[in-house]
Order: sequence, then structure tokens, then C-alpha cells
Amino acid sequence: MIASCLISSAHATAGDGSADGEDDASSRVNGPFPCFTPRPTPCPNFCSQLAGLAQSFDSVAPPTLPPDWLATNVLGPPPLWVTSDSGLPMPPADTPPNAAFVDDPGVVSDKRLDSPHFVSGTGVLLFFEHNFNLEASDGDPNVGFDGGVLEMSFDGGNTFQDILAVGGSFSLGGYNRTISTDRGSPIAGRQAWSGNSGGFICTIVTLPFFPPGGRFRWRMASDNSGSGEGWRVDTIAVTLCVPVPGCSPTPQPRPTPAPRPAASVPPSPHATPAFTPVPRPSP
Repeated sequence: MIASCLISSAHATAGDGSADGEDDASSRVNGPFPCFTPRPTPCPNFCSQLAGLAQSFDSVAPPTLPPDWLATNVLGPPPLWVTSDSGLPMPPADTPPNAAFVDDPGVVSDKRLDSPHFVSGTGVLLFFEHNFNLEASDGDPNVGFDGGVLEMSFDGGNTFQDILAVGGSFSLGGYNRTISTDRGSPIAGRQAWSGNSGGFICTIVTLPFFPPGGRFRWRMASDNSGSGEGWRVDTIAVTLCVPVPGCSPTPQPRPTPAPRPAASVPPSPHATPAFTPVPRPSP
């Protein structure tokens, strides 16, 4: 289930799908977060409402992560993903004081940060701000050596795939480089965020639906040479349309069928008049 600062509509949506009242998740999400300029599309029917999760990592003291956020190192030395309020890359947070942070070491590593589980829904929008300085080629602006990717699980966190492979798309702030295949990176050959973002940038992801128990993963992988300052992720929000409990769609009135036109009677066939010859006058 959604853990970490749940925001959701308290009322069923109106007939046009927009939420009724000040609990509309779209306005609550858009308010404090400058990244979230686009408003989520209203939910499509009477029995759905906007809901979401917002996480800015500010309710905990560094280095502790918020509840239900999971950090793992599959490869490489500590540290894992942590909550941070200082250090490089600068600035340390988009919404002070904290952001999630992982280092970029000079050895092969694979460091992962998994979100809480989500309820199922449709019309999913994911927004987040991130600041990265990860080792990349100085000579080729399309090549990265260390990089970060966004992944998603459809089975509760057992397996993950790249966000693009599961039908997601970037509306803003998508991948900017491809990771080199000759330095041992765990994500070699994949598109990723790499190089220097120059501060926090906004990324917006759209997904057609979210499965029950789905979760997101921010994954940083480094190769066997060189290092960078690391990757910071902050101001995360997800909005999606979820069913309204106990709501039954209002049955639509059945259209009255138009009366059938009366069957037309085919005209009676006209008999062909017989030709009566006119008698010739006698000579």
C-alpha cells in the first residue's frame, strides 16, 4: 500500500472526472512543488478519483530513509542510498533540508532505491527533481560511464524493468546519454542519466496504468574506472486515478428506439394495354 504522505481525494469525482472539494490531489500536489506545473488529467468516470504519494524526504533525520523506502547495494561498497542534507553535488536538496542521495564510486557498483508499494490505478503521472554529477565522456556528449536509470516492478518488487520497457514515456527530463559497454557497468548499453545536470532538473513520466503492488526504483550503476559526485533525488510525487470505494456507476438511460416506418405496399403492376388495329377504309 501507499506509505509516505498519502494524498487523495476525499470525495467521489464529479461527472467530468474532476474532484469535488479542496481535497483534489492535483491541486495539493501542484501547490508546493515547482516541478509539477502540468495538472494531472481528470479521472475519466464517475467512480474514479485522483490519489497520490508525495515524498520530499524531509520528515526524517539523515541518513535515515522514510518508512517503506528500501535501499540495497547489489554490487560495490557502502554507502547505500541515504537521506542527505549536505555535500556534493550542490545544492543538496530541491525542497530543503533533505534529499535522497547515493555516491558514485570509482569501482563497479549497483545501488538501488525502491519506493513503497502502490495501489493499482490508471492515468499515472510521476514527477521528481534530481541533481546528478556522474562520470561521463568528455569527448562524446552522448556517452556516459556511470549513470542512473528509473525502473518499475509489476510483481511487488521481485523483478524490475526500465520505465521505457514497461510502456512509460518521458514528458520532460528524460535520459540524456547511453552507458558505455567497455567498462563493466551493470547497465552497459542502456540509456541513462549521466554527466552533470548542473543542479536540480525536473523529470515527468507518464504511464497508462499501475499494477497492484507496483513500485518504482531509482538505480545508480558505476563502472571500473573514474568516479563522480553522485545523484540526488527529491520532491517525488505520483498521481493516479483509483476506484471510489462502494461506488456504482450511474446507469445510463437506454435510448428510445425510433419507430419503424410502415412497410410500403408495392404498386400494382399495370397491365399492358392490348393493341387494337384500326380497320382500313375500303378503296
